Amino acid sequence: MNATINEARISGIGRVIEATPSSDGTRLAQYNMLNEMPGVIFGVITVAYIVSSLFALVH
Repeated sequence: MNATINEARISGIGRVIEATPSSDGTRLAQYNMLNEMPGVIFGVITVAYIVSSLFALVH
């Protein structure tokens, strides 16, 4: 008895293109921007509170 073995192949799948890695400078800039976001949000809320308080005093 002879057995024939055929390799299993999946047709229709091309080469996978890998994403290029980000440079160290890009990663550092993204980290710093995300690191500063809580402070920016706090600052905006504080300024809005001060402006609304002054507006309430006038009216």
